[in-house]
Amino acid sequence: MTKKSRQGLFSVIDSFAIKRRNEFYLIGSLIEGEVCERWFVNIPFNKSLSLSLRIKQIEDLEMSSESGKYKLLIVNGNESGDDDLLNLLLGLKIGSELLDITITGED
Repeated sequence: MTKKSRQGLFSVIDSFAIKRRNEFYLIGSLIEGEVCERWFVNIPFNKSLSLSLRIKQIEDLEMSSESGKYKLLIVNGNESGDDDLLNLLLGLKIGSELLDITITGED
């Protein structure tokens, strides 16, 4: 991914899924650029391969145990409603890493 296509850099603290809602959540902070709904968060597998997930919704989040504010990126699971994508994302244990935000990607 080229730096030109990156619109933002998101520092993930942790991630989780709510399977009943068919949604996956990334908690963290935007440390560079911007992020918008309908853009993509990119999860790298290696230097040449990544999974792009369309951002469905963005929420501001405050935790009672911390003074800082965070962002919650919400993405949908599979269109069919099965748990395959959510299980894959949970298995990746996404946390404590930097993810690129882009305008383009693949659904």
